[in-house]
This record gives sequence, C-alpha cells and structure tokens, in this order.
Amino acid sequence: MPKGASKAKAKPDAYVTQWWLTGAETCVHCGAGYAYELELRCPDCDGPTCPHCLLLYSERHVCPDCADGES
Repeated sequence: MPKGASKAKAKPDAYVTQWWLTGAETCVHCGAGYAYELELRCPDCDGPTCPHCLLLYSERHVCPDCADGES
C-alpha cells in the first residue's frame, strides 16, 4: 500500500439485529422478544423469562413475580 493511502474501514450496519433478539418467544415480564435457546426458567414457578428479567434473590435466580412474592 502506498504511503499516505488509508485503509477503508467497514462501517457497522446499524440495522442488523442480533440473532437472540429475533426469536418468536416473548417475555411475559417485559414483553421483549428473544430466541427460544436463551429462555430461562424460574426454579420456583417454572415460568419462562428472558435473560434480562431474571433476578438474583436469596442467592438464587428467580422471575420477577416470585421475587415480589417473597419480599
């Protein structure tokens, strides 16, 4: 490459959606869409939740409904 020439940088496509946000599943707590492969289950009620809604409560991860019920 000649001196002074710059390399063309690839611009990130702002409209590309990550694969884990394109799933058909919808979180019952926040309404966000997510891929089934990322679904988590609450150990207390066995209800589905997305990774963003799972809460740490009493040294275990539970859904928001169970965390509110144990407060």
